[in-house]
Amino acid sequence: MASNALARLRQERDAQAVTTGPAPEPLERPKFIGLQADQETSPEQEAVRRIIARLGDEGQGLTDGDQRALAKALVGAEAGDLSRAQVEAIEREVLMSLGGRLGLLQPLMDDPDVTEIMVNRPDQVFVERAGRIELTDIRFRDDRSVQALVERVVGPLGRGFSLAHPTVDARLPDGSRVNAVRPPISLLGTTLTIRRFPRAFTLRELVEVGAFGEGRAWSLPADLDGPYPEGAPPWGVLAWAVHHGANLIVSGGTGSGKTTVLNAVTEFIPRAERVVFIEDAAELQPRLPHVIRLESRPANTEGEGAVPIQHLVVNALRMRPDRIVVGEVRDIEALDMLVAMNTGHDGSLTTVHSNSPAEVFDRLVQATTLRSTGGAAANERTIVKIAANALKIIVQVVRHRGRRRFDSITAVEGVDGSGEPRLRELFRWDGRALAPTGERPGWLQPDGTLRT
Repeated sequence: MASNALARLRQERDAQAVTTGPAPEPLERPKFIGLQADQETSPEQEAVRRIIARLGDEGQGLTDGDQRALAKALVGAEAGDLSRAQVEAIEREVLMSLGGRLGLLQPLMDDPDVTEIMVNRPDQVFVERAGRIELTDIRFRDDRSVQALVERVVGPLGRGFSLAHPTVDARLPDGSRVNAVRPPISLLGTTLTIRRFPRAFTLRELVEVGAFGEGRAWSLPADLDGPYPEGAPPWGVLAWAVHHGANLIVSGGTGSGKTTVLNAVTEFIPRAERVVFIEDAAELQPRLPHVIRLESRPANTEGEGAVPIQHLVVNALRMRPDRIVVGEVRDIEALDMLVAMNTGHDGSLTTVHSNSPAEVFDRLVQATTLRSTGGAAANERTIVKIAANALKIIVQVVRHRGRRRFDSITAVEGVDGSGEPRLRELFRWDGRALAPTGERPGWLQPDGTLRT
């Protein structure tokens, strides 16, 4: 199990630490490219900073047109001894920063095919477009320009980005996730990563774009309220399982589409149910009438005010939910989520970072024990049993050669005599499509209804 594997890794690490032998060659330290943390601000960047600050004070309540006119007037007033090229660059950056826009990065934000923006250093900006990573021709003047952009983004959110707080996570108004790291932590300059807010695909659209395999035609069981739909396509089984209150977890690696799939299956939750959605950063876009949405909050610059996912899950249990949907479980909140699934909140949904259905249970054990104390690690089997009795379906998604697709749908049927989870694969990827295995969930009643 997870903690035994971790113990072995620690033993191997400690053994390597005491191994005698010649001292290794010293590693060459990465070379800075003039990006020291105390780097002076360029005249252009200082002008941009002053103009944007004045726009914040003087431009409130103005129309877009009036804001642009004011911006141009302020740029003219700042011209001074700057060259024409410098003034034009300042004006371009200021105009692209109006209304919360992201300056030099705004054209990338406006491109619907760009799913991720990665600033490795001022002169190196990559994007992910249609599943492929590409180097762009965008260049920042200096590292301070990147830092100033991050500060404009996170400042209104009450987040700090300074030598004292060299890392920051935030969310843009459109839901895109932002992470930034600055020197001296980041050795080559300020690093900025923006994961774009994904479009809310429906399950039908996932079928049509080939996530279940090419050439699949959309259809649903004639009666979702009826018994298990024998012979239905994989998306039909998912729709039926969610509709009937099967606890479900979407498993996959980073960028595999876990949140997209989670969002898509929520449309089959009966509309009469009260559902509490809990996320680190609000990405899900539920199309349900009776919804409560909660978002965690990190600590402020003084290290206070944090509201973790675990607290929200515990609080959600007091809100009379029929179901709880958690964007991702990665920490101690996993235990509270499993408790919720076992205490009358059937049909609860979440995601977990895992590479296979079998590994899901190791990840849950890690999440629920690594921050615990005392004899918590001895309760691994109990946690696996709780999880295996709570979950009914594991959906495995993968990212392969830039394409995101379903890899398997697996039924969870409790634990066997040795305490290991019993898994029954219902659909698996056969190289072309998600194909049925011929297996039937063991948790079905004789009449085809869901055994709770």
